Amino acid sequence: MRRCLVVLVTAALVIAVATPAAAQQRRREARRPVPDAGMLAVGMSVSASIPSEPALMNGITLGASAEGYFTPRVSIRGQFSGSWWDIFGHSFNGTVNPMVFTGNVVYNFERGVWHPYVTGGAGIYHYRFTEGVTTSSDTKAGANFGGGAEFFVSRHDTFSGEVLLHAVPGLTSSRLAQYQARFWTIAFGYKRYF
Repeated sequence: MRRCLVVLVTAALVIAVATPAAAQQRRREARRPVPDAGMLAVGMSVSASIPSEPALMNGITLGASAEGYFTPRVSIRGQFSGSWWDIFGHSFNGTVNPMVFTGNVVYNFERGVWHPYVTGGAGIYHYRFTEGVTTSSDTKAGANFGGGAEFFVSRHDTFSGEVLLHAVPGLTSSRLAQYQARFWTIAFGYKRYF
């Protein structure tokens, strides 16, 4: 009986001490700006994808990103995305699927629940071609530039819109044709801050 009483009193003391400490930690977190130095964010997006090549139809792009903040205004973002475009106007049917790995610097502006931003960076653009029964691929280096805005729907959750120019120089070549490598994306997404 005595041991049970000691355990209950000890548990009550631990809870009594831990509750104010946890409340104090929550108050500190509530005052911390979002985003802030040292924070991380992950996101996903869906985009309309608009190739510059006349023989390719507009398509869709899906993307996932991770972002680390050096200051409340400056971050580095890594993104992986893939697009799907149909080929038309040739003697064969097919698709072009660029897979893109980019690294960008992002600068955001504090405007209450709205955070407009500009971004730019470089990446690797790997194009996969399916032309009739022929498959091939080509890889090029490129850059991207653009901007957008985030809207905070809660302290750590945002919805965003973004427009990027993927400035991939020259032509990308398959076994059967060449295509302009440059394209635009108009994205809508979700991001979670940690």
